Amino acid sequence: MSDIISGRSGLFAFLLVVLVLIVSVVIKYVSVVTLTPAKVSTELEEIFCRVEGMGSISTIKVEFLKEWGEYRRSEECSEAVSASQTYSGNGFEGNSYIVTYADSIEFPGFPTFHREFRIEKPMRR
Repeated sequence: MSDIISGRSGLFAFLLVVLVLIVSVVIKYVSVVTLTPAKVSTELEEIFCRVEGMGSISTIKVEFLKEWGEYRRSEECSEAVSASQTYSGNGFEGNSYIVTYADSIEFPGFPTFHREFRIEKPMRR
């Protein structure tokens, strides 16, 4: 038993590697499922705040599309927003703007987790 605690055992090293791998997968999963969509939503909100109150809803939509297009091409945007440029499904549905992007988790020894995300931000007047 003291060999396991002292780190001289191969079992201890194996368990440590497995623990680090599991923690890495959990951190990546939380990032993909929670943190990245929250960041995209925040980025959308920032652009909506820039164009809010510019007139009619159609004027606001046009200004939003200009600002959003410039933002997505800038270095400031997140990888998910940048990747959404080429992904179909982005645009207005009524008075809500939809951002669609795909993200995945790939770790050796685990099945690839691939998911499509859809972030919707309603436009306010």
